[in-house]
Formats: sequence, C-alpha cells, structure tokens
Amino acid sequence: MTEIRNGVSAELVSGARWRKGSRSGAVGNCVEVSPVGDGRTAIRDSKAPTGPALVFSGQVIRSFATAARGGVLRMPTAETYLRRLVARGYDFLHPRDAKGEIAAVVGVRAHHNVIDVIRLHAEDNAIASRLPADAADVINPSDVLWQRAGWATDVLRDLIALPDDRTPGALSRPRSETSASGCWVPTAPGRAKWLPATA
Repeated sequence: MTEIRNGVSAELVSGARWRKGSRSGAVGNCVEVSPVGDGRTAIRDSKAPTGPALVFSGQVIRSFATAARGGVLRMPTAETYLRRLVARGYDFLHPRDAKGEIAAVVGVRAHHNVIDVIRLHAEDNAIASRLPADAADVINPSDVLWQRAGWATDVLRDLIALPDDRTPGALSRPRSETSASGCWVPTAPGRAKWLPATA
C-alpha cells in the first residue's frame, strides 16, 4: 500500500472520492478534493488527475477555508478579472471542438478605434491582443498593436491595465497604421459597431 503524503501521484491515493471545488472557474482552473482518512484531505489539479496530490490535515484545511471566507486571502482570480471585462462590455464566445467540448473562452471588445481580444485555453495558456479596428481576423491577426501570453490571471491583469484612450506604441507609428477610415457607432450600453467610411 502506498503511503499517502504530499507529492504522491493522485492516482495512487487509494479509495479517493474526488470532487470538484464549488468555486471552480470556467477556464479549467478546477481543484478536486477527497478525504483520505485520519482527518486529512488530498487536493489535486483536475487537469492533471495523475499528477501530484497535496495532503493536508483537517485543521489546515479549516484554517484556510476560514481565512478565505473572512476575506484574508484577496488574490484576484481569473473569474474576478473576467467579471471586470464583462462590465467593460466584452462579448464572450465559447467555441467548441469536434467532440462538443469547449476549446477556449474568447472575449472581444471594440472601442477607441481598436479591438481587444482575450483567448483563454487553460489556466496557464491565455493570449490577450490589441488590434487595429480594421483587423479582418481577430483570432489570427496580421497586425498586432499589443500582445501578452501566459498565465490567465497575469494576462487578464495586463489587459485590464491597458489604457482605453490610446493604443500602445501609437505615438511611434504613422497615422495610417493606427487608424482606419470610419468610426464606432454606439448600438447599446457598452457596445458599438464599426462603420467604415465609404467616401
């Protein structure tokens, strides 16, 4: 019988009844827990079910839960940042693969003659971009004004920190590269549509 201790492969935790945390996020950042006896709890990453498990005593888990409920732990989560983006007027899509599984979470917001796009593939695989307003393909753009890739929380934080009223690097680019002929017309609160100039 394998000793159940910190770092043991989660698949070796005998008799485990894994369940996802009730606050698991929409981009795959799920934590699963299981009691393992002796008042201890094992925790694993749902994206790596055979990866290492962390094992804590009941007192440690209770202290952590109390601190989280009491607001002592205030690390912004990807979910927190996503809510901020929704409040800013981002529209979100959930493209699916051939099996019907969500392949990514994609958010798009057009404003101030630019288009901001966030693609979340996993907790550690996010890409945010700012594109010119005339970008023909927002998923595979040919011209990018600003871009970050990496952990979802870091990328989302950087995207939220971008100033709305100017384009990074715009001062060093010729005018023809930073603006397109046309304008954004408000269609609803927080929403707009790009109307290209025809004359």
